[in-house]
Amino acid sequence: MNESYRMGEQSIIAHLQRLANGASTAELDVDALPTELRAVGEQLQKTLAVLQQERQLLERSAYIDSLTNLGNRGGLDRHVNQLWRKGVPFTCAYIDIDHLKHCNDKFGHAEGNRYILGICHALTETMERDDLLFRIGGDEFVLVSPTTGEAELEQRLERTRTDLVEATSDGKAPMIASFSFGCSHVDPLAGDSRRQMTMDADRKMYRYKLMHRVQQPKEDNAPMRPIADQLPCNDRVFQAISMSSETRYPFILNLDTGESQWSVNAVRDFDLPSQHPFNSVDMWLARVHPEDCDNVRAELDMVINGTWHFHYMQYRVMDATGKYVLCDCTGYRLDGTDTEPNMYVGTIINRSLADTTDSVTGLGDVHALVNAIGEMRRVPREAGFIAIKVDDIAEVNARFGFDAGDRVLAESAACLMDCSRGKGRLFRSTGPTFVALFDDLDPEETNAIAEEIERFLGSPVLIGSLEYQPPIRVATLHLDAVDRQPVSILNELKALLKEAPQVPGTKLD
Repeated sequence: MNESYRMGEQSIIAHLQRLANGASTAELDVDALPTELRAVGEQLQKTLAVLQQERQLLERSAYIDSLTNLGNRGGLDRHVNQLWRKGVPFTCAYIDIDHLKHCNDKFGHAEGNRYILGICHALTETMERDDLLFRIGGDEFVLVSPTTGEAELEQRLERTRTDLVEATSDGKAPMIASFSFGCSHVDPLAGDSRRQMTMDADRKMYRYKLMHRVQQPKEDNAPMRPIADQLPCNDRVFQAISMSSETRYPFILNLDTGESQWSVNAVRDFDLPSQHPFNSVDMWLARVHPEDCDNVRAELDMVINGTWHFHYMQYRVMDATGKYVLCDCTGYRLDGTDTEPNMYVGTIINRSLADTTDSVTGLGDVHALVNAIGEMRRVPREAGFIAIKVDDIAEVNARFGFDAGDRVLAESAACLMDCSRGKGRLFRSTGPTFVALFDDLDPEETNAIAEEIERFLGSPVLIGSLEYQPPIRVATLHLDAVDRQPVSILNELKALLKEAPQVPGTKLD
């Protein structure tokens, strides 16, 4: 074997080693090989080119959607994993094409594919630099933006959807094009999780679909059907669902006829006249605490007249024993169609019975607080947060016993309820800390309530012969929209409380 042949063999072996180590762009200099090895080198290059092409095809099938040429679910997972490893905050939008099944069934799958591509084109037109769009299912897309906030992305998608609906409502397109979406912002370094992100965006997307349904045009020969007078839920099924929880009371209100459905547990616990009362809004308002009634009536009027499609409020309601109990109400207005009535559907949680209720104060506990902040993320509104910490509870417990400490916290909770007057929702977060949540309040209104709390929360509590006034700290946080995960907001409130000045009370030393 001559030296030239040996050097050529070593060159081929070194090239294969570079490829094995991941140097995919490495090239073999065939012309530099001895004549007797050039045919081997050329064949090796051809084989490597075929293998590289097959690898690219495999990667494409693993990460690229064949219809839209967007990334698929695998591509989304890879991209999000990269952002998560870097600790980069980002906003994602879960997007669901409306009425794709209707399009496929009525016009065929070829038209369905054109419908998908049309919406895909509209979504890519609204994207900004560094945004990426993925198709993760038949009618499901995800847009990931590392530079756009939650509210801004919602506004962009809302404009895109409005333009789509207007452009396809002239009767020339086979059907009106639209989509539903939900956005969620996450910060990996703030303690957020991918599961929180997915659940948050997914729930907001389904809520949007409930509240913004686009009706497809009827055919000229379609028979006219009157709006159904009866409620759409079978009574036996409704009551079976109602009885699955002792602390949650579902209800359905037909806004066109005034008829309603209430759970048998609600009839029992709030002494309602029947399970199917008429004028149930007035019936319910008659049981709401007088200090909360005006705010509750104002919010319900907004839902009934169609200004709002979502309602979430906490207030006091008189139960069957004549005692006022704290309740959370979550409800949706569902706009009617030619065959369905306008409806208000929701659930009331009795906090005096719920398993997420703090036993000392009767307020929702930290789990209920996290869920409540999650609910505030569904609708973009101004939001105010007031954090209140009752200091020296550990000293009260040590000197007078835990019953005395619990009495101080219970009295503080009662005072907080009086200060909020049904405008906000109150929770005992952890230990001696309370958090109040307020929708649609500007900073001045939030600060005014915080000042009232500072004045009245330190009311004296009688502990034996001692008239004890607890020292407190109060901190406020205002957001134009709740576009962060609950953990991030609670951590910020905790930091603000540490810096807040103490409103002095009784000294125990």
